[in-house]
Amino acid sequence: MENYYKTKSMFKLVAKWKWHLLVTMIVAVIFATLFSSSWFIKPKFKSTAVVYPANLAVLSEESETEQMLEMMQSTDIKFQIIECFDLDEHYKITKDDPSFKAKMLKTFDANVNFQKTPNEAIVIAVVDIDPQKASDMADSIISFYNKMVLNLNIEKSLEILKIYKKEYNKKSLEADSLAIILKSYKTEYGLLNLSAQVEKYTEAIYMGKSLVEARTVLDNWAEHGTEFQKTDSLYYYAMLDMRKSKNIYESAWRDSEKEQTYTHVVSKPFPADKKTYPVRWLILLFSVVGAFLAGVIVISFVEGNKKQ
Repeated sequence: MENYYKTKSMFKLVAKWKWHLLVTMIVAVIFATLFSSSWFIKPKFKSTAVVYPANLAVLSEESETEQMLEMMQSTDIKFQIIECFDLDEHYKITKDDPSFKAKMLKTFDANVNFQKTPNEAIVIAVVDIDPQKASDMADSIISFYNKMVLNLNIEKSLEILKIYKKEYNKKSLEADSLAIILKSYKTEYGLLNLSAQVEKYTEAIYMGKSLVEARTVLDNWAEHGTEFQKTDSLYYYAMLDMRKSKNIYESAWRDSEKEQTYTHVVSKPFPADKKTYPVRWLILLFSVVGAFLAGVIVISFVEGNKKQ
């Protein structure tokens, strides 16, 4: 019941001072309209892009989208955008300021936002007083991201390339050395193929043909055959290892020369033709409500003093 009388009393107070409150709210609307105009607050325009990851290698337990988000939010890309668009001058932050980097990143983060959607896409949103600049910044973030991932992949490919080039050269030298040894067995001792030669020369001895040559080759097989077969086996596996190293080396070389993008752009940024900030109706609403509440407080104070 007490609350009821308080509310009723408040309504009577508002009714008594209604014209004063009305004038106060009208004045608030006028000032809010002027304040929200471009004379006082420069309008900002939003440009957005929606992208999905593509051609990314799995680096950890994070999803490809989370990897892309981490890279796009890296300070490397932020400072590339800052330098590319001269944002220090645009945001009026001097490079001589001891806190230059901190202030630049704070202002950048206030105007550039990255958000992962439930469908594993990334929304890049850029707001700026220049709609074309906002669009260009969003587009450049995608370009710098693609360049960053490409450079990282090339760097890793070059590391693999260096490792397997060294491995390939090592296996190639090993195979060449074994080939020279096998050649000496063939030229000096006439060793070519054990089963074929033994069969051939055994038959020759049996038939009474080429006895000297046959006995010489067979004696050579008896003396050097084990080492020859061992060397031949080592040469075979050395050639397999060399071919494997060569294939990996060539694959790494192709990767180091490869040019590709790492995003699917499903919504390209464009210059907005309607401002995003400030929202005039919201400013007017808060101004009117604020003026009304302030007016009620003031007249309540005035009425309270009268009763005393």
